[in-house]
This record gives sequence, structure tokens and C-alpha cells, in this order.
Amino acid sequence: MGLLAGPLLGTRATAADAPPVARVTRRWPTGNARLFPPAVAGERILCAGDRTLASIDPAAGAPSWLVEHGLPEGAVFRPRADAATAVCGGRRELGAWRLDSGAGIWRCPARQQFGVPCLHGDRILVGDGHELRCLALADGTEIWRFAATADTQISYAPAAAGATVFVGPGDGRLHALSLADGAPRWTLDGMATWQYLRQLHVGDGILVAGSYKETLHGIDIATGRQLWEFNAGNFINSHHLADGVAYLWSPTGWLYAIDAASGQVRWRLRTTDYRGGRSDWAALLAELTTRDGRLYALDLGHVLHVLDTVSGKEVARLRLPEPVRPYVLPLGGRRIACGAENGELLLVEI
Repeated sequence: MGLLAGPLLGTRATAADAPPVARVTRRWPTGNARLFPPAVAGERILCAGDRTLASIDPAAGAPSWLVEHGLPEGAVFRPRADAATAVCGGRRELGAWRLDSGAGIWRCPARQQFGVPCLHGDRILVGDGHELRCLALADGTEIWRFAATADTQISYAPAAAGATVFVGPGDGRLHALSLADGAPRWTLDGMATWQYLRQLHVGDGILVAGSYKETLHGIDIATGRQLWEFNAGNFINSHHLADGVAYLWSPTGWLYAIDAASGQVRWRLRTTDYRGGRSDWAALLAELTTRDGRLYALDLGHVLHVLDTVSGKEVARLRLPEPVRPYVLPLGGRRIACGAENGELLLVEI
């Protein structure tokens, strides 16, 4: 288990009586009643919702293109893209569109129910019921399938590094598979420890996995050997891995930055002591995300907290001007994108 280390132990979040309100500088109608998390694709933003998929230039007043995707029950997952192709989907169907024009390329129906997809090179890896399917990005054809335990559901995204795919199918096991043909390379049975894994992220030879229980795990991707375990003291809903650091917020009222190689805590920040103080954060609304040395945390009070990733110091605290959907997309240059409750995509200056 990682040991607490560093000069910032016990540091309180910066007090603020009334956070300033961030300024919305642009609004893009998308034709959606519900807009799901967007993604950065080069210099553009890809966003999808219950009706449409759109490509947006942050400097333009209207989307570069906007198409009705026709996905049954709408898009659910964050779009994925390489230099030429955008992938968008929901639980019943995945599709691909040309990134330059929005023209449709292919559609692939689910056999049972799709989970969150992973785009890796020229392959799409996605859970479909208890099976992991590997699809060709070019035309959506299936390359291979790997069957996990029947009656389980691969809901969370697999992860991939080089020629290896990692998947936790919900039965307490973690599988490493060959990207070429889906052949097993190793399996780690963690049912007694973690029950099942909720999120997988890979960086620098380490797989960082968040469990259904209260633990975060660092695993050697070559051997499947567990290197460290960190107990957050409460339920881990999500974590974020960037530049060798895993970030997570615990309902115990602490935000942690954990070294992915050693499991040691680089810093921690107390976000609330549950006594109702003015400096207390609300519980987090959105997944943590980073960009350009800043960590972004959006809480249930629609207050955006911006932290320095090296020190953990809170460098900005702003209230968003209206209730938004539970995600934040940093764009660099003191800008973020977020989704309004009416389906618009907002550009916000921070």
C-alpha cells in the first residue's frame, strides 16, 4: 500500500466566500436534448447526444459539421477518433464517420449490449455482453471475440498498450489478451480482493485499476503481478491517470495524487471535513481530468476547482454560470467545454 509522503499532508482547500462566476464565451446548439461527454480530436471538439454527432472548431460560431447519427436509443459513450475517423455509439450500436465531413462509414449492431469502447490503433475493443469484441476501425468487421464468464457484463472500457489488451469482465478476473488474435497472455484472479474492476488505465508499463470496493491497484502489464494497492477508505467511483500519476477523489473528503509506479501518495488535499465550512467542496459531479499541468474537478455545486498537478495547490475556483452535465473538457488556453442541460455545448473562460 502506498505511504503518505510529501509536505502537503493535511493541507486544507483554499477558502472562498463566493467563487467568481466563469464566463460563457460561446454556445453551440447541437440538436440534442441530452449531450454526452465530448472529446478532443486534433484542434476540434467531437460531441454526441441522443440525436446528433458534431465536430466543432472552438474558434467558430457554428459546428464544422453536424449529422443525425440514427443510433438506437442515442449515443451514450464519449466519441473516439484517430486522424481520419470518428467512432460514436450507444448500447445497441456502434458507428464510424469521416472526421473531415461527417459522412457515415459503417454501423455495427450489438449482439447483447455494448459497453464503453476503446480505440487503439486500427482496432476498436468493446464489451458486448460477456464477450470482448475486436473490430476493424476501417470497416467495422469483427476480427476476434474473447468469451469471459457467462452472465457477466463487460460494461467498462478495456485498455490497451502495444500489442496487449486488458479487460475486466466483472467476474473478479483481469485478463491480458493478444491484440492480434485475442489469445490469453495472463489472467489475474482478484475476486477475493476487489470483486470486480471498474476502470482500467495504462501508462509506462503500469496498469492502474480501480475496484468496486475501496482500493486502487497498480499491476505490471508484462506479468500481471500486483505492484501496489492503495485503500481510499471509501468507494472509488473513478480515477484519472496522466503523466505517471493517478488522481482520485474519495467520499472521505480527500483528493489524492498517487505515483503510478510506486503507489506512494505524492500529495493529498482535504476537500471537505463535513462540518459545513465555507471552504468545503461539494461531492464531485464529474470525473477528474488534466491538461497542461492542471487538474480539473467539477463538484455537485457546479463549482470548478483547478489544481496544480505538481503541488496539489488549488489555483482557481469558479462557479459555472448555469447547471451543466457531469463532465468537463479542458481545451488549453484557460478554456473548458461543458454541456448545458438544454443540449448546447458551452465554451467557458476560466
